[in-house]
Amino acid sequence: MIFKKNTVLLTAVLALGAIAPAKADVFKWQDPESKLTVTYPDQWTRVHNQSPDDVLTVMGPGENDHALCRIRVREDKRFAIYPQRYSDNIQHIAFSQDFWDEYLGEYDNAKIHEMHDDAGLGRGFGSWILASYGTPLGPKMDKTAIMFVSHYNNKTYISECSAEKHAYSKWHNSFLSFVKSVDFRKEIHELPTGNYWNFLNQTVKIRNARPMDVYYH
Repeated sequence: MIFKKNTVLLTAVLALGAIAPAKADVFKWQDPESKLTVTYPDQWTRVHNQSPDDVLTVMGPGENDHALCRIRVREDKRFAIYPQRYSDNIQHIAFSQDFWDEYLGEYDNAKIHEMHDDAGLGRGFGSWILASYGTPLGPKMDKTAIMFVSHYNNKTYISECSAEKHAYSKWHNSFLSFVKSVDFRKEIHELPTGNYWNFLNQTVKIRNARPMDVYYH
């Protein structure tokens, strides 16, 4: 009787295992040039990039959803002379509403529904928008997209995730997970003098042979 009970129990466990959904795994990808990393579900498929500055384009499952995320990287040395502490000011000036108005010029009938400053992407300061547009290439459709931009160490990084407008809501959380996984290699030392004594803002006392010759610099 004990043998039969164990047999029934084992059969039930095997049956549950057969119908249990498989655990989703993620794939971590790194750009060989910028060293940017991002993770995405292994059910997503990497597809051909659409623009010269695209470094990664992945498509989610579902033929009619047209869910897609891409990462773009652009060299941008306009702000190379400014210390890291000015990054938030640079974002407000160069990577805010005007940036997005120009960026969306490559799409048809583009409209910004939300725009937020002081958003992070990787290690950089950035902004994000929720927008809608018509596709200029490929199958014609209306899409909704969430896009982030960030500037870090003389590079502009753009993360863009979109889906057919009626399917966007079910992909929104997956898109946010994709964006949150984006990371950059640490290349900037936030302290202007590194780990050394911060002498730039200090008064230095210079001693000489005679007490009257002491002066401050």
